[in-house]
Amino acid sequence: MTYSPGQSPIIKDVLSLVVTYQGEETIRKLIESCLFETGHPVSRILVIDNDSPDDTVNRLQSYRNGLLSVLEMPRNVGVAAAYNLGLERALDLGVPWLFILDQDSVCGKGLLAQLLKTGSCLKEEGSRVGAVCPVVKSIKFPDIIHLPYIWDSRGFRPVEVSRTSGDILVRIDSCLTSGTLYNVEALRSVQGFREDYFIDFVDHECHMRLRRHGWEIWWDRRCELFHRLGRIQKQTEQGLWVEHNPERYYYMARNMLNGHWHLGGWWASVSFLQGMLRHMVSILRYGEQPGKSYYYILRGILDALLGHLGPFDSKS
Repeated sequence: MTYSPGQSPIIKDVLSLVVTYQGEETIRKLIESCLFETGHPVSRILVIDNDSPDDTVNRLQSYRNGLLSVLEMPRNVGVAAAYNLGLERALDLGVPWLFILDQDSVCGKGLLAQLLKTGSCLKEEGSRVGAVCPVVKSIKFPDIIHLPYIWDSRGFRPVEVSRTSGDILVRIDSCLTSGTLYNVEALRSVQGFREDYFIDFVDHECHMRLRRHGWEIWWDRRCELFHRLGRIQKQTEQGLWVEHNPERYYYMARNMLNGHWHLGGWWASVSFLQGMLRHMVSILRYGEQPGKSYYYILRGILDALLGHLGPFDSKS
């Protein structure tokens, strides 16, 4: 299916950004949902491919026109650097909003239109809105919601739904990047995303800088995004189990420990390590490659303590 600009109205004040790496299995479904299920298609979609070795870029050929463009990177620069390239493009275009999507997400109907309406209304009411995020549901288990977060002295805690059940809009401290609509001026004011994190905790670190500079982040419960959440998802007696690639655990452990230290010092760091220990116990019970996952977790913790950031170097 290809998109014809005459099919429906086009929003002109937003750039949609998709960062891809080995996304051949999911990218077409995401693009289709972005074009046809958001209520109104955006005027521009920028896909930044981080040198995917698979067929990701070729899967996008039928969409390349005045609406969608693809920037092919000569190497994998990480999601944070790609987000910042998208921010630069949004600034060059003069659009006030940047809508970020992961390659394994699917937009719910009316998602972008509602996010834009909410963001604009909040601005008109005098809010220093930095971002608006949707309800994120598991693609495989749509009854499972990935809740946004509130920060306390010991780290991030999921929003207590029981306390906000009557609220359509909830002020939060952080959320997933995918499906979030960002105020371009807000991102510019905090100099975008932290590139030496490469991937993982990139969103939460940026959101906390936004919050500390007086920008507000809102959760709009009328909006839905469906997201893969991890490489493996399965129901267990303890609830939903989400497992990532073993290599991904390196960045999770390193960046989250580094981030919790800078955000909350010893209390937050110890709290994170306790949570990671509990997750390691679950990996041993449910994981497919516990030994390999343990190696990358411990390596990530070591590099966090040593202050080694950036892309993982297997030779170091």
